[in-house]
Amino acid sequence: MNTFQLHHPTRQRKRSVVDAFKEKRTVSGDARRRVSADVKNALSNDRDWGFDILRLERVTENHALSQLGIKIFERWKVHDTLRCSSDLIAKWFTVIENHYHSLNPYHNATHAADVLQATSYFLDSPAVAHHVQDTHATAALIAAAVHDLDHPGRGNAFLINTRQSLALLYNDQSVLENHHVALAFQLTLQQSNNVNIFAKLHRDEFVAIRQAVVEMVLSTDMCRHFEYLTKFQQTIGNLHECDEERDTTSMTVCRMLIKCADIGNPTREWNLCKQWAMRIVEEYFDQTSEEREKGLPLTMELFDRNTCNVPLTQCGFIDMFARETFTSWSEFAELPELLKQLEINYENWRQQTTNWNPAQNTNLIDT
Repeated sequence: MNTFQLHHPTRQRKRSVVDAFKEKRTVSGDARRRVSADVKNALSNDRDWGFDILRLERVTENHALSQLGIKIFERWKVHDTLRCSSDLIAKWFTVIENHYHSLNPYHNATHAADVLQATSYFLDSPAVAHHVQDTHATAALIAAAVHDLDHPGRGNAFLINTRQSLALLYNDQSVLENHHVALAFQLTLQQSNNVNIFAKLHRDEFVAIRQAVVEMVLSTDMCRHFEYLTKFQQTIGNLHECDEERDTTSMTVCRMLIKCADIGNPTREWNLCKQWAMRIVEEYFDQTSEEREKGLPLTMELFDRNTCNVPLTQCGFIDMFARETFTSWSEFAELPELLKQLEINYENWRQQTTNWNPAQNTNLIDT
C-alpha cells in the first residue's frame, strides 16, 4: 500500500513529535495572498487557544476560513502530503468558503475556521499526536474545514419534520452531517471547479483519506454524542501499542478531537465563549420561531425568544455535554487549561442566570 506522511510544523512549545518544517518555504501565486497588516496581526497567534477568530472574521470581511485555512494547511504542509500545489489549496478553500451561508449567525464559515484552528491546536499536542496516524491528521484538518458545509441554519429535526429532500435522501439519519461531507467531495472532485486536491493520490490513498474524513464529519452529529464519548473513554482506558489496534485507536481519537473542536466554544476565553453562545442561541431562536409559524413540533422549546434564560441554557449544555467530554479530552490531551476555562465560564453563566431578562433576547449578537 502507498503511504504518505503529514509534515508536522515547528512547535513553539516543547514537543515529543516530529520537529519539521524549519525551512522557510517560497510560495508563488494566489497562495501567497497579499494581506493587510490587520489581517497579519489577527493571524499572528493562531497556534494559541486564546486565538480570536471573530477578530479575524471582522478584518477579513468574513473570509476567516480561507485566510486561516491557507496558513494552517501550509504550516502542516498538506500540499506536500496531497502532492498538490499551494495555489490549488487556496482555490479549494475559496470554493469551500463560498458554500457556507454567511447569513447564519453561527453555522457559517467562521465557525468552520474556528473548528479548524482548534483541530490544529489539538494535533499540536504531543499526547494527541502520539496516537494519531498521519493520514488521519490530514483528514482531520480537511474534515474541520468542511464539517458544516452548506448548513442551512436549521437542525436535523427541523429538516426531518419539514420533509426536506435531504432528510428523504439520507433516510432521516445524520442528515446534515451526511450532506456536509458528501457536498465537500462533490465540489472537490467536480471537474469544472478545478480544485481536486486529491488528484495526485493513488487510489488506496484517496480511499483511506476519504473514509477518514467521512467518519470524522459524521461524528459531529450530537445525537450520537454519548456513543462516541463512551467509545473514546473505553479506548483510552485500554491503550496498547500493538500495530493491529493503532489504526482503530487513531480514528477513535480523531473522532473525539473533531467533536471537541466543534463544541469547544465553552472552553474558550470568556469574551469568545459568550459571543459564540449568543450566535448559536440566535440561530435556535430563529428556528423555534419558524417552527411556531409553520405549526411544527418545537424541537428546542427552551429556545423561545420571549421566555429563554440564555445563561441557564449554557449551564445546561455544559452540565449535559461539555464537562464530561472535556474532562476526558483534557486529561488525554494533557491540556488542563481547557477544563479550567470551562469552569470559569460556567461560573460566569451561573451568576447571570438569576438576573437574566428575556427582553435581552432581542439583540443577542450585540450583547
